[in-house]
Amino acid sequence: MSHTGKGKFLPVLLAVLCTALAVILAAGAVLIYLDGAPRRAENPLENIYTAEKAGQVMTAALPVFLALLCVLAACLILDVKPPKGKGETGGGKASPASGKLKHETWIRIAVFAAAALLIIAGIANGSVQDVLAKAISICTECVGLG
Repeated sequence: MSHTGKGKFLPVLLAVLCTALAVILAAGAVLIYLDGAPRRAENPLENIYTAEKAGQVMTAALPVFLALLCVLAACLILDVKPPKGKGETGGGKASPASGKLKHETWIRIAVFAAAALLIIAGIANGSVQDVLAKAISICTECVGLG
């Protein structure tokens, strides 16, 4: 595929959406902290990172995440790949004519599917709260805030 039109546009759009998602999530964490800092000053044991606050951040990030998934699916369906640099060899397919996926590609697909299933299982059994609480403790202790 030539690298004009969707061959250039979709990878750039994917990179922009990934960056936007990271910025939204990071800004959300900072806003939660700034919103709760005055209450934390009054009561140092108060948990300012609540599920409701995290839910608000996730709700704000959800449209960008869904758009990112749609663009990623379009890239996969249309077989759009970024241009190869000098000295790179092709990977992922045996040959353009055969259309058969290599063994490594199937392993990547299986690992991605397993990761998605485990994330869904963790969300379903309520582990998100535990992970969030531990992550907050580690992060705030690491930078000397908690």
